[in-house]
Amino acid sequence: MIFNRSIVFSEEPVYFTNNISKYLQSKGRRMMGWNEIMGHNLHNYQDQKDTKTTQKLAKESIIHFWKGDVALATTAASAGYEIVNSLHNYTYLDYKYKNLPLSKAYSFDPIPEKLDEQFHDKVIGLGCQMWGEWIPTNGEMHYQVFPRIAAYAEIGWTEKKHKNFGTFKASLKNLQKRWTAKGIYFAPDAYLEK
Repeated sequence: MIFNRSIVFSEEPVYFTNNISKYLQSKGRRMMGWNEIMGHNLHNYQDQKDTKTTQKLAKESIIHFWKGDVALATTAASAGYEIVNSLHNYTYLDYKYKNLPLSKAYSFDPIPEKLDEQFHDKVIGLGCQMWGEWIPTNGEMHYQVFPRIAAYAEIGWTEKKHKNFGTFKASLKNLQKRWTAKGIYFAPDAYLEK
């Protein structure tokens, strides 16, 4: 059953999401969705009264945080949800380098700066996205992804205290040789900080 006629329209998205979550759990999987699955009106497309919901998102759901502020992340974490942080202005690979230079990508911290320390363990990872409809060719897609994808890998695997942008940039030379050998195009150094 997709729609429940006994609840109001603003309740339907969370109701539907919870049904999908229940199904996934029956298959040994967990639901993960953009932070809209919490039932918040992130984009102000609708009047607030039309987005109010009493439905609570299934606790097993993972919030893929892409837009919003620390208050919204805190709301999710304090309610017990785990978060994958992919805040768009730091992690969208289709953004041009002038808007998201390599140094800014590398500076991303999946744990929001003002998130209360008691909720840090609720941030279970980061993600980065490539929205292909904005990229006309494979070559341009490669330029957008490489070397930023290496920065995100280091963010995910390296403790913050061990990160160093200068060391990271120096290590790119070896990766660039590998990418060249595999026919992967990458943005040249002069292009990375425009």
